[in-house]
Amino acid sequence: MASMLSLSSTSGVLASASTAGPVRSVVDSASSSGASFTPFTGLRGSSCSSSNGVSKGHLAVSRSRSSRSYKQRRSAVVAMAAEEGAIPSLNDIPLTLYINQQGRIQPAVEKSTKASVFAIFDQNKKIQYIGFSRDVRNTLRTLMGRRPTLCYYYKLYNLDSLDQQRMLSCRQQWVSELGLPPVGNADPVQKNLWEQASDAGSISERGRQAAATSMAKTFLQTMADRGLKEEMVYNPELLAAGKCDVLPSLDQTAAEIASAAKALAEQAAKRRAVVVTSPQGENIEFEIFFEFKFPTNGGWMYDILVSKDDKETRHRVICGRIYPEAVNITEDRFVEIVMGFLLHKKVPRRTEGLMSGDMFPINYFAVSEVAQRFDDMKEWFVGELPETYWRFNKIHSYGPAADSVPELGPANVTTWTN
Repeated sequence: MASMLSLSSTSGVLASASTAGPVRSVVDSASSSGASFTPFTGLRGSSCSSSNGVSKGHLAVSRSRSSRSYKQRRSAVVAMAAEEGAIPSLNDIPLTLYINQQGRIQPAVEKSTKASVFAIFDQNKKIQYIGFSRDVRNTLRTLMGRRPTLCYYYKLYNLDSLDQQRMLSCRQQWVSELGLPPVGNADPVQKNLWEQASDAGSISERGRQAAATSMAKTFLQTMADRGLKEEMVYNPELLAAGKCDVLPSLDQTAAEIASAAKALAEQAAKRRAVVVTSPQGENIEFEIFFEFKFPTNGGWMYDILVSKDDKETRHRVICGRIYPEAVNITEDRFVEIVMGFLLHKKVPRRTEGLMSGDMFPINYFAVSEVAQRFDDMKEWFVGELPETYWRFNKIHSYGPAADSVPELGPANVTTWTN
């Protein structure tokens, strides 16, 4: 009986269950269960067994061929693809959030799609890896399960036929645009991290499963902290072998997709664009959605969604009535200005899990905490903000002063001896 680690699709928390069922595999060139494409002239195709026992397509340039001959064949491939139709420039393809607003990995794929070429970008929108896929949704899930700290955005080009030459031409064109191949394609170590199941690195056989389970839990927590809500289940057979890879998932039904799109549209209609101006005249622009507003004895408690720089975060804010009343604005506008202030300060927008002492708890905070932590917040309002947080003032002095001479006691001390 093997242990199965998963990220719950409903609660976003870690869960474990036992399973003895069969393990499915993802047929893909970018995963450990990759697609085996038919080789074409100039490149040698070889089939090798991956860590989970599924055949993986591998393309390698024969070392006996000269670099000049290879470049000629590569140019021919690009030219052949150009005749069949223009391959889109990497710059022209829109950058898509890896995790959508519903907390899912759901790339746009037409029914006629037979294969896809994709590029993955990190948090700083720097390209990390270019790959191929015949099931791009599960491929993106697999890569997220292996490298959750690097999968933030992607660009996608879908093909209506399994055309290996066109896929290779597309990759080569994108690499030419970049000037150099991404590190995930060029560096053998990084390439292996993208294309093989994650190895927990335990030396002893007894410790393999424990090490892999610990790694999987870390990955799952990272994905949950980033807002992923769909279920991610790590392959129990690979965990037992000391490796981590998520199992493939069935796609949503048409009814589920339509329902989710309707809910997203309703939510988008309630969002509003906000502009907050700093004391220096800089405009901070973002979108805000007041998901929940609950009156309390002394003010309000908010649940809000904030979207800025292609990133959406959820925040719970407690606002005392005395604050907006002191500066004569509505409570909603007061919360908007506070969020604009924190965005301007570049306060990290996700603080779930363990926090260091110098981190501000931006996902759950009271307005008084902001005023106490940041002295310059008052400059963002016309009027004086109240000071309601605890402040200790020294009103009495005890003990000797810092500049006084300490008393040494009497000089005629009698020493007792036996």
